[in-house]
Amino acid sequence: MIKTICPLNYKGGVGKSTTAYNLGVALWLLGKKVLLIDTDTQCNLTNLIGFSQKQGDATFYEWLTKEEQKMPAYEQYPGLYYVPASYELSNIESYLMNKRNRDKILAKKLSPYLSPLPNGDYLFDYIIIDCAPKEGIVNDNVMSASDYVLIPTECSGFSLQGMQNLMFSIKDVKENLNEKLEILGFLLIKYDKQTRISKQVTEFFETNYPDKVFKTKIRKNVKFDESPLRHQGIFEYAPDANGAEDYMSLAEEITGEKRPEDWREKSLHAWNVKNNIKEEEE
Repeated sequence: MIKTICPLNYKGGVGKSTTAYNLGVALWLLGKKVLLIDTDTQCNLTNLIGFSQKQGDATFYEWLTKEEQKMPAYEQYPGLYYVPASYELSNIESYLMNKRNRDKILAKKLSPYLSPLPNGDYLFDYIIIDCAPKEGIVNDNVMSASDYVLIPTECSGFSLQGMQNLMFSIKDVKENLNEKLEILGFLLIKYDKQTRISKQVTEFFETNYPDKVFKTKIRKNVKFDESPLRHQGIFEYAPDANGAEDYMSLAEEITGEKRPEDWREKSLHAWNVKNNIKEEEE
């Protein structure tokens, strides 16, 4: 069965897009077929991927607003696809406001792609939907179409900002729109075991949300700030960094599966092939 996960937090700058892309690549490295969907008007996931919209290229906006538009899924690597966002999404909330069943439009759009193929296989194993850091109709649509909410949480004094509203929104969507929706877990971002604030934030979430905090922590790493400048995730930019190790561990924790031995080489090779970069012979 396909599992749909949305990284969501109403506080900005906590690593939602970073998590969406790098978790998607990590799942792909485990041999999963993955679809990434960018629903955020800031287009951070789309920019991280390096998508440059050309005339006639459809995006999430056209898919959501045009009745006959098929899913505009572009290939990042074989088995890893994405639906890009565009800045036109700044108008999407007003467009959806007067639509019938406005909170279920994305679920309806996704539905044809969730059924098994004639051979019993599925188009995707995981769908990861990146979200804007705010309340709104689009995020209600995302939660209505998802199985799980993954909550990236920065290890800082602002980690609880917007958390109460987020928890209320999840509860509201589960009760009224999507009864299968569950919290997959809280993912601690920019974790540093040497700092008091990381220890305090970890203790708070483990106390208040027992069994909902990932064992994997995403450690603080400057490579996460550098990689978007190259339109690369951590696996392409710095596969030997602890950030790649952490997201690989997160994928293992979610799936219960073990990484292949060549996981570092696989991501670099795929990037080089996509960008026609000649690899050095050993």
